Amino acid sequence: MEILDQLDALNEKIRQTEAYQQYCRYRALLEEDKEVSQLIDQFTRLKLDFEEVQRFGRYHPDFSTKRREINQFKKKLDMHPVIMEYRRSEYQLQALLDEVLYHVSTSVSSNVNVVSSNPFFSVSGESGCSTGGSCGCQSAG
Repeated sequence: MEILDQLDALNEKIRQTEAYQQYCRYRALLEEDKEVSQLIDQFTRLKLDFEEVQRFGRYHPDFSTKRREINQFKKKLDMHPVIMEYRRSEYQLQALLDEVLYHVSTSVSSNVNVVSSNPFFSVSGESGCSTGGSCGCQSAG
């Protein structure tokens, strides 16, 4: 029970960080902005159209056109200021969570395998069953 209380306290501290506050602010903006909603809806339709064409691969007569169209629209979507700021805040929050996970994990054991998209938090030089290294275990077989 004490561990759960400590996790609740850690969760509350994370919610008080600037990274979390910005993420919430931009997530709300993303959901409220009518232009962004229209862009996302249009991208979803384009994506569904492309998936239908993609079933036939590059042999479909519209494959290149649809692929180019969706790539250009994705770039337009990604360059929208609200989406850019949302993604930036999402990345910053993820970096904070990765760092917290890393510190909690390594405080339990220095041999724990931390899964993270951030290479800074990867435990290097480790080898063993869980990392694909040669730990000397014999397989039963």
